[in-house]
Amino acid sequence: MSFENLVKDRHSAVNFIEDVEMTEDDFKNIFELTKTAPSAFNLQFAEYLVITDKEKKERVKELSYNQYKIHTASAVILVMGNKNSLEMSEVEKIYGPMKMLKMMDELEYEMVVETINRYSEGLKANPSEFDVELARNVGLHAMLFMLSAKHYGFDTCPMHVHNVEEVRKEFNIPQHIEPIMMITIGKSVDKVRARGYRKPVGEFVRFNGY
Repeated sequence: MSFENLVKDRHSAVNFIEDVEMTEDDFKNIFELTKTAPSAFNLQFAEYLVITDKEKKERVKELSYNQYKIHTASAVILVMGNKNSLEMSEVEKIYGPMKMLKMMDELEYEMVVETINRYSEGLKANPSEFDVELARNVGLHAMLFMLSAKHYGFDTCPMHVHNVEEVRKEFNIPQHIEPIMMITIGKSVDKVRARGYRKPVGEFVRFNGY
């Protein structure tokens, strides 16, 4: 499938064919593509919790005001942001091996670490900006996940995470991991569905100012 067709064929599933099982290999294939998503300084903020267990999925459904598509989906995926991605110990995990493999020299390494440290301090000093940055990076990752899923023949629907603290408690999600959104995945009951109205490009794109 061409990229153009992939984008046009992807739509938010209204409901899923029940009892379609996805394997770990299905998810691994999708995530192998997803991990190439861009992130600020390659810090890779996004983390995922894949919920395939039927009882746990039903619990998510309860906490999500009983939205039926959660019941029929093959899995529910919590897309989250790791606030600790800005810690120097996490930065070292990304850049240390690059230095060791001589993909960057000592000077380049020190310059990158110092730049990230300033970036980190700036965000930590402004929590609302940090929240936006976390959402921005996780959102980029999530969109690539949905396109990757479609590439492998699965349909998705991005959803809001309701009752975040109860969800956190239910799945023992640490406080530094912030649920940002939820994605249901499976095989859509609608193989072909008319796309909702989209604004003409001229209504939402400007060049060189307003």
